[in-house]
Amino acid sequence: MITKNYTELPPLRADLAKHMEDTRAWIEEQCGRPAEEMAEFFTVREDGYDEHMMQFAPCYDVTAAQIPADCRYLLDLGCGSGLELDALDRLCRAEGRAFPKVFGVDMTKALVDQLFAKHPDKDITVELGSYFDVPFGTEEFDCAVSVESIHHFSLDEKLPLFRKVWEALKPGGIFLQCDYFAACPEEVDMNEEHWRIRRAMNRDIGDGDFVHIDRPQMAYDEAAVMEKAGFSEVLYCTVGVEGTLLLIAKK
Repeated sequence: MITKNYTELPPLRADLAKHMEDTRAWIEEQCGRPAEEMAEFFTVREDGYDEHMMQFAPCYDVTAAQIPADCRYLLDLGCGSGLELDALDRLCRAEGRAFPKVFGVDMTKALVDQLFAKHPDKDITVELGSYFDVPFGTEEFDCAVSVESIHHFSLDEKLPLFRKVWEALKPGGIFLQCDYFAACPEEVDMNEEHWRIRRAMNRDIGDGDFVHIDRPQMAYDEAAVMEKAGFSEVLYCTVGVEGTLLLIAKK
């Protein structure tokens, strides 16, 4: 289902009361542990990363299906081990079309090494670093994607990132942001407090460093930030995974 209107979507969580109860219990348990630095979190979990992320398998397939068939240059934010590129490769092979040139950005070398091992024959370049800092250029890309990555950041942090993505897309380009979102404003507040408590517990992480703590926002607030960044229209697309949506932002 693709719609312009968030209220037309089915509930993000089938049982909101149970989801909130489970989320509270999980946060209470997690708040006894200091936050982990972002790249280190993924590095120590590299062996089981792809298997763990297969719970979001439809996200990769639906996102790949929305990449335009004539896309020649793709920007991938938080490319990791390349799960969205795996899905795109399967689609391109099935339809007999060319796989695009890709520029990816990720902080975790161990996962990027897996990406290159899986796709040695593709024209893929990856910059190791933060997609907040790595330059994308101006009107370089036909499409940009990010799957299950940007939920680690606040709306204020996302605005300059979304503006940078908008600038990097060619006229008529699209940004496919597939992620999990909060089911209600109360969940946003709970996760922000979770972030604040655990972020303060680890004093070894500098003020400018990223930590791995989920901060999902309301999808309509995220869409509003995309429009503020310059996108002319944002559509909501269901992906078949509870709590998760694909936002299709058009330049």
